Amino acid sequence: MTERKTRVRIPKENKVRAELQKEIGSTCPFCENTEVGHFEIHHIDEDPSNNETGNLLLLCPICHSKITKGDISNIEVFKKKIALLKEPIISKPKADKAITFNAKVGNAVVGDNNKISINQPKKTVKQKYPEGCIGFDTVKANYIGHLIKRYNEYKEYEVGKGNVKYGVFGATLKKEFKIGPTRTIYNVPIERFEELYTCIQSRIDKTKLAKVKGVQHKNYSSFEEYVNEVG
Repeated sequence: MTERKTRVRIPKENKVRAELQKEIGSTCPFCENTEVGHFEIHHIDEDPSNNETGNLLLLCPICHSKITKGDISNIEVFKKKIALLKEPIISKPKADKAITFNAKVGNAVVGDNNKISINQPKKTVKQKYPEGCIGFDTVKANYIGHLIKRYNEYKEYEVGKGNVKYGVFGATLKKEFKIGPTRTIYNVPIERFEELYTCIQSRIDKTKLAKVKGVQHKNYSSFEEYVNEVG
């Protein structure tokens, strides 16, 4: 009988998510989806209690589902993580990073005692969004992502997890804020940041789940609270 693995909440999850988003350059490493607001954190060794950052990969829900179904193999995921760690996407040198696995990847046990150490040389920043838009400010961009993720979670209550069309809400916001089809909601001008997050908060508060929980329930972190969480 297979031992059931228990999911453990990732300590300082918002901060970890921000680091993982930098690692992938705000783009799904498998399909180049850029709607990071609904990206999910995948445990590479499939052990939900192993929350070492070297064992985590941020990717879109579709590719996450493909990994779960086996359409993308564990070895492919492992190789992708290694490649990301070697790419020039951070601004300062890091100490040696270990990827710790509690299980086999495919048919092969990786490294001695399932640990791999990777020396990372000094790397340069790869900036995707131009200065002057929300995407240029990592904290503000991740707060928008936090709210979009929360909205999608609340919509899952209404239609079921497998029935949520994650890109629809982002497309609706783009239309409302007059963002072109080749851009993302993170291209909204930075001076409209408060307007954008207030709009998303309002949408969350109007969902069925928010109404069921009542006005006393806190549906999301305020921007000030979020800054303190990731600080």
